[in-house]
Amino acid sequence: MIVISSELPELLGLSDRIYTIFEGSITGVLNKDEASQESLMKLMTSSRKAA
Repeated sequence: MIVISSELPELLGLSDRIYTIFEGSITGVLNKDEASQESLMKLMTSSRKAA
């Protein structure tokens, strides 16, 4: 299932893996255990791709 939302608590509660996008490009992929609101915000507001 694909969920698109800007509500970070909702995403953290529903997802096993989260892809972040900034200006149409994927900037990161985090597993649920790696993700926090802070890490997601950093990736969603950065054009730098995560390794």
